[in-house]
Amino acid sequence: MRVIYLLEERIPSELRLLIVSKIEAAGFEYKLMFYSEPEAEQLKKLCWAQAVLCAPGRKLSKRVIEGASHLRLYQLWSSGYDKFDCDFARACGVPVANNGGSNGASVAEHAIMLMLAVHRQLPAMHQRTTTGNWAGNNHGMDLKMLSGKTLGIIGLGNIGKKVAKRALAFDMDVQFTDLEVQDLQASQLSNIRQVSEDELLRTSDILSLHLHLTGATNSLLNRENFKKLKDSVVLINVSRAGLVDQQALLEALESGRLWGAGLDVYPSEPTKAGDPVLNHPRVVATPHTAGSTLEILVKAIDRSIDNLKQVATGQEPNFIVN
Repeated sequence: MRVIYLLEERIPSELRLLIVSKIEAAGFEYKLMFYSEPEAEQLKKLCWAQAVLCAPGRKLSKRVIEGASHLRLYQLWSSGYDKFDCDFARACGVPVANNGGSNGASVAEHAIMLMLAVHRQLPAMHQRTTTGNWAGNNHGMDLKMLSGKTLGIIGLGNIGKKVAKRALAFDMDVQFTDLEVQDLQASQLSNIRQVSEDELLRTSDILSLHLHLTGATNSLLNRENFKKLKDSVVLINVSRAGLVDQQALLEALESGRLWGAGLDVYPSEPTKAGDPVLNHPRVVATPHTAGSTLEILVKAIDRSIDNLKQVATGQEPNFIVN
């Protein structure tokens, strides 16, 4: 099968080589294509191809998608798919698939790491230690534990479940809200409880977001919902920045309604210096790396390649999101 490997220039050479090695090992013919290429060049390459491996998945113009309606599959290596025009691809008859949640364990670990880092103020503690500046160290008076805290998970999907299991190991009290989850026994999570969104916002010490960004979830945490929180809540967002109204987030941090936040996703990526949210002393931020560990990259690429193999042999692809 003829495959386009679609990428951004910022993808490091080691990762490109890993992906290319997997494509070659599968026996596919391939060409590289960059999101920055002119539409005419993109269309020329896509007309040659039968499928596309989007690593990462970003917007292609409607003209390009429509001109390549013969394609059998757009395969995204990520779980998130909001940055690709899935709806228009569907209108053109081309399925879009993601990695089937293969990065779930990595994202869940990262969410717990951010909870710990915010509550223990890890960046500030690290700086004190490396500079030898222990003056002003409050000897733990401004640090907190996870044990005994109520964690509120919004979205108990693949990642939300994994976060819940790990949180239970820290002796946290776990609750969640999710309209689609009915049977906790089937999830082997009978020791957590389901509550309404309103109750979760009012009673949680920590909020952790695990939702896809859609029209319905855009700015889910807005000024109105921030006002429902009790004081000194910690927010964790490893999903999508658009789930949170950024101005309302800043106001909640400055007012103390939020004690702190652990963030891995941002309205503009890469981030820009001087962002008042990122410069807040109780914000711990990472550069959208929650799902990016070596083990998970290999797993996600392998799953993507397996899906392309299925399409090559005339089978239906797995993990279709459109």
